[in-house]
Amino acid sequence: MNTQMKQEALDVVIAELEKSLVVLQGNYQKAVSNLNQLRECVSKDDLTRLLRRSVFMQRLESLLFQAREEGREVHVLMVDVDHFKRVNDTHGHQTGDVVLQQISELITRYLRPGDLAGRYGGEELILAMEGGTVEVQAIADRIRQAVEGHSMKSRSSVEFSCTLSVGVASARKVGYGADILIESADAALYRAKNSGRNRVELAIKLDAAEAAKPRAA
Repeated sequence: MNTQMKQEALDVVIAELEKSLVVLQGNYQKAVSNLNQLRECVSKDDLTRLLRRSVFMQRLESLLFQAREEGREVHVLMVDVDHFKRVNDTHGHQTGDVVLQQISELITRYLRPGDLAGRYGGEELILAMEGGTVEVQAIADRIRQAVEGHSMKSRSSVEFSCTLSVGVASARKVGYGADILIESADAALYRAKNSGRNRVELAIKLDAAEAAKPRAA
């Protein structure tokens, strides 16, 4: 085989390899995309599309560890829909589900890169944010106002409104442990519920007796 024929044969082999490489790259990109979609499905709550509680807690622990090491401030926010049982009893549980979906969508509009949002249980949502107390409290109040001003609609097209109560706890004030932050934010939420609802309350030093008190709906 002369030199020209050898070169032509090599060119054919190279061309086929390049085609195969393009196919492999396409398959790899599809596999990565499918994997990311699967991770998204596994990490998100089916109803609200916020993080599942277990996933949220894992990410919160990581956020708190890094923030503590670097001296950054973190806040945990417990968010609860006021009189949610009344919504279910009056308009039905399917409407209650729609309310949770709409409130979750409203919340995500105010989240910044790095903020965490999850479904803690039932109608209770949980957020984690870096930043100063004034900044975080302002974001919480904007979320509260957005929900208050949003017109909900039942399956029978009856319009009604909902409000939120929010408890906010600062890691610098109560500690960088996830449990103590959540307990403190929940105690602040209890005060918000029992001080008229539709308000944002900041956590103070957690009192064991207060944390054990039942919370209004």
